Amino acid sequence: MMDDLLMRDSVALVAGVPVVAIVPALVELAKRQGLPVRWSGVAAIALATVLLALGDVVLGETDGRWLVRIATWLLGGVIYGLAAAGFYSQRALLLRREEGEGASGM
Repeated sequence: MMDDLLMRDSVALVAGVPVVAIVPALVELAKRQGLPVRWSGVAAIALATVLLALGDVVLGETDGRWLVRIATWLLGGVIYGLAAAGFYSQRALLLRREEGEGASGM
């Protein structure tokens, strides 16, 4: 039982890595389509939640305990969405910093 739980946690962690990488790109697409910047964080959380749920259903990980699965999707969506938003913010900050250095000739 413990090995099964450890395996699921490991799979969930590995599955979350692409979510953190994909969500910022999807949020950027949404912003280019007119999403206000102030909604970027909420969009990141919502997209991460949907991607986690879709991945879970597609992989057949749902074992009939839907309430537990939904709670897992919501919690994971918040965690991975915030991680993706932080990743996106850091990327934007670094790009702005590089543009500033390029303009000053450094």
